Amino acid sequence: MSTKPASDNSWTEPESEANETTQPVYPFNHATVTDSGHSFELDDTPTRERIRLQHRSGTFIEMHSNGDEVHKVYGDGYEITINNKNVLIQGQCNIEIQGDANINVINDLNLKVGNDFNLEVGGSFYARAHGSKGIEMVSDHDMILHADPITGGSLRLNTGDNLYLSGDLNVAGSISADVITAESRVGTGPLGGITAGAAGFTSGLGGLSLGVPSPLTPVAVPGSIFTIGPINSLAAVNAPLGNFIIMDAVLMTDVINTSIFDAHIHIAPFGPTTPPIPSMF
Repeated sequence: MSTKPASDNSWTEPESEANETTQPVYPFNHATVTDSGHSFELDDTPTRERIRLQHRSGTFIEMHSNGDEVHKVYGDGYEITINNKNVLIQGQCNIEIQGDANINVINDLNLKVGNDFNLEVGGSFYARAHGSKGIEMVSDHDMILHADPITGGSLRLNTGDNLYLSGDLNVAGSISADVITAESRVGTGPLGGITAGAAGFTSGLGGLSLGVPSPLTPVAVPGSIFTIGPINSLAAVNAPLGNFIIMDAVLMTDVINTSIFDAHIHIAPFGPTTPPIPSMF
């Protein structure tokens, strides 16, 4: 990208060949001057042949000996073409506008650049499309958007409906969202994890599968949690209806198994009770 400031001059006005040091030589210069100050010169001075038509206000057209032409207007300039106009510049074109510029294209505007296109804006940049097709940007290779990566700028995408990505989304930082919905699954890397806010995780028919690196992670069974590691809870784990095969707890209250363990069966009306049922291990 170009680092040239927008205020730099792209070119300088060439000096006339009839200046203080190279005056026309008599009798080669044929000049006509009117009473009001208009002038017309046909200068045949050797090596400095030129033609100059000048208005009394200073506006002039001058053709130099090498074929250069200078057209300077001391006032407003207007150029009107009734039909088509074609401009061919076989060299470099420099345009400097020291004020505002307004371009009004009634129909389509087609711009084609054979090599690089560098656009530098000193202030804000605003683009808006009113047509139904909106704005479409296509790159045959990578596309990069920078939002002040040095000092930490933000990139905001505002849409009234949704944001659709047809490929993968890789985020180096964190993702914050009001609601995250996955049509198939939510996965993390071998060392990654998932953190939910105050509302926690909710699932309609899905389950949760933890602890096995992808792609070996099995598909979660609806309504179940699968993990090869422990489940740690500082409060409680509630399972109104469930199977616990092997459990280990520092402090646990089990109403169902405690009731079965404390049960006594009388064989006779006044006979001894049966031994207690073996406790849990």
